[in-house]
Parts: sequence; C-alpha cells; structure tokens
Amino acid sequence: MINCSATANKICCVTGDKTDCVPRKELLGKSFCNQDLLKAPNSDWVGVDAYEALSYKWERMSLWFCDGNEFQRLQRTDVRTLVFDGAASPQWACYVTTGYKKHGALVTPVNSKRFGVFRFEALTVDCTDNQKVLSIYNRLEIELRLGLWRSIMESLNCPVHVMKEIGIERWDDFEQWAKPIYKSPLYKFMCYLLPSQEELKAEK
Repeated sequence: MINCSATANKICCVTGDKTDCVPRKELLGKSFCNQDLLKAPNSDWVGVDAYEALSYKWERMSLWFCDGNEFQRLQRTDVRTLVFDGAASPQWACYVTTGYKKHGALVTPVNSKRFGVFRFEALTVDCTDNQKVLSIYNRLEIELRLGLWRSIMESLNCPVHVMKEIGIERWDDFEQWAKPIYKSPLYKFMCYLLPSQEELKAEK
C-alpha cells in the first residue's frame, strides 16, 4: 500500500497527467529500458494509479485479460477462446507473453468492440477480422494434425524426412499458401495458439 502522506501533486511519467504521485524510483529502476513508452519520460514521478497497476506482479508475469473492472489471469486455451469468440465487455485488453518479464499494460491496446487487437510479446496483432483469423488458424491446425510441426510452420524450414512423410506436393501447397503471410504478427500468433502436444494427446 502507498503511504498517502508521501504523495505529491506532480506529472506522472507514465501517463503525462498531473496527479497524486510517488517518486518514480519506487517503481522503475535503472534497468527499465522502455523510455519511449512513457508520456513524460523526464519526470521523476509516477502516478499512484500507474504505480498500483504496474507494480502488480501478474501484470508482467502472466497472460491476462482486463475490462477495467476485473483482471483475469489466462491460460493459452483461454486466449484462444477469446480470440475466436470475442469479448462481451464494452472495453477490454488482452496481453499474451511467453517471457514473463515485460510490463504488458504499457503496450497493450484497449478495445471497444467484440473482436479486437491483442498484444503478443513485442507484436501488436489485429484480430478484428474474425473470418480471416479463423481461416489462417484452421489451415494451420489441419496441417499440425496431419504431421507438420509448429516450428516448421513458423519458419517454413521443413526437414527432408518430414517432407517425405507428408508428401512433397502437400508441402509445396502449404508453403505457397503460407509464404506471403508467415512473417506477419497474425500468422505468428495463430501458430502460438495451436494445440499443444499435451492437448493433442489428451484428445486421443
């Protein structure tokens, strides 16, 4: 908890607003390297609201969904459902990480429609076109279940023995489909959302 008697009416380095603040060093240390994300990077103060949000452990160490009223920690399966079905909240944001080190709240867009934009590590992923999202994901999932590894689909670097197993014609067809889009944030995000080996084993 913040000691209210220690606050001062200053410019918040995070939001740029003049508000009740505490010294910036209480939140951001010398190792903080995202100065470009701050609205007032030269300020030595951080607002109380920003302090409370960014000092919350799970904001930077989990996958999460927030609608302004509730903060929910997620699993990959939860994110998959949210991407495909959308969110019912008037405003919401979703951050997806595999590194568990960054302040997702500083970079995650806020959405006001059912299908929105997600933050996936350093990528901003537009999932507003649900038909396009499902089209890419469904193709990737089919290929995964037919024998293509996730890493192969991410890199389009297919070992010869795998190519022989699935058939050269099928690989050529997949490669031609994927090559124009495999470096896009949406394609990379869909690869991440594919079922894990544990999920596939559980189905069997």
